[in-house]
Amino acid sequence: MAENEEKYWLERLKEGDEAALRKIFDAFYPDLVSRVLRIIPDPDTCQDIAQDVIVALWNRRDSLDIHSSLGAYLNRAALNRALNYLKSRNRNVVDASAELPDAADVVDIDAVSAEQKEELESRLNEAIERLPERCRAVFALSRFEDLSHSEISERLGISVKTIENQITKAMKLLRASLRDTT
Repeated sequence: MAENEEKYWLERLKEGDEAALRKIFDAFYPDLVSRVLRIIPDPDTCQDIAQDVIVALWNRRDSLDIHSSLGAYLNRAALNRALNYLKSRNRNVVDASAELPDAADVVDIDAVSAEQKEELESRLNEAIERLPERCRAVFALSRFEDLSHSEISERLGISVKTIENQITKAMKLLRASLRDTT
């Protein structure tokens, strides 16, 4: 879906137009399912998560404030829901293994690892939010929507060389930001 088209359907969604919800669902649902499948190898769960993301978009339509593209927003929401799902599954494993001392030791290691991953992801998300606007937009299109440099160039109306420079700048800033917080 083109950026102008995204904005149009998003505005219609904010007005409560159910046809806009259907259009957004049709445009983004398959991609959301495939993205979540990269993290969770259960198609049914992935479909549920993708549906939950679209339903949450509808439920929050009155207060939506999306600064990136709608696709990037939905992809980030799906990723967060998938990670929360995995985190809750890990908690259930921890609760169930409390009676098993050997298994509990292994689960504690996994819990620490999951906690570290969560902290790192949180720091990364904060660092991404602090990127300059154009840099953040280019980075989001590249990393979250998997667009090529030429596709980003076409969408944003800037040169491929500028895209390369912005991604390089984003990576340097993100590395520096994450290095500073360790």
